[in-house]
Amino acid sequence: MKIVVPVNGDKQTVTKRTGQAAYFAVYEDKELIKFVPNAHGGDHLHHHGMGRQAHVQTHRKDVVNLQGCDVILLRAVGEHMKEALESVGLKVKKIRQKDGETAQEVVKKFVNGKI
Repeated sequence: MKIVVPVNGDKQTVTKRTGQAAYFAVYEDKELIKFVPNAHGGDHLHHHGMGRQAHVQTHRKDVVNLQGCDVILLRAVGEHMKEALESVGLKVKKIRQKDGETAQEVVKKFVNGKI
């Protein structure tokens, strides 16, 4: 199973808001296999004045490299980003801060059935 976690620039800390993630950490079960840069991480200025579909398409371009992954563990996600994630085949699973601060912690708990 391939698991994705949106992380900050330190490539470890789970980001609070998915669209602002600097990277997406991709795990195969409990093993980190790669980091995928978020093309617009932190840059939400590009969304102003866009229609709904254009907004979703912009996010889809940010996450298209996550195709083939199974689930994304995240704290908060906007409706347009959620739709984009689901459009590339990811199941969206909400987590809480108590589930862990780092991607490694939350992935371990998820794989062990504790989330």
